[in-house]
Amino acid sequence: MDKRYKKRIERYWIKMQKHADEAFSSIDPDDWFDYWHTHPDWDGKGNSKPENRIRANELTYSLLQKAEELTKHRNNNVQCWAIITEDTMDNSVFIHTKNPNGTEFPFTYEDVKWDISNQDIEQTIDSSNYQIGLYSGEHGNTYYIRKKA
Repeated sequence: MDKRYKKRIERYWIKMQKHADEAFSSIDPDDWFDYWHTHPDWDGKGNSKPENRIRANELTYSLLQKAEELTKHRNNNVQCWAIITEDTMDNSVFIHTKNPNGTEFPFTYEDVKWDISNQDIEQTIDSSNYQIGLYSGEHGNTYYIRKKA
């Protein structure tokens, strides 16, 4: 990777981290959440090179941990999970609670097959504390990451 590209992509990931930090700072961790989420790779630059995909996965996982830390005082009254997709622009971190909109809580991860092995994700997460699930649908594979119960 040439030095100019390396500097540009590093600035991009710093910008994405800042964007996510702003999203988290704008929420009240004691409020209700109706599938609140943020995307770690808004411009999809994780798709361009394998090392960028790894970086997108790492940022997704770190934001999942941030969501969990932000809401840990709520015990089982909140769900946090992340998804990693074939298009890194769709990677997301979710926070969900019982809410006045009446959406399902807890989220049941319908049709997600848990305890899936995925080397790319396993190199990023702590697999002793997190589990990986796979949902295969019309838009391809979506990998879910959640804390083990």
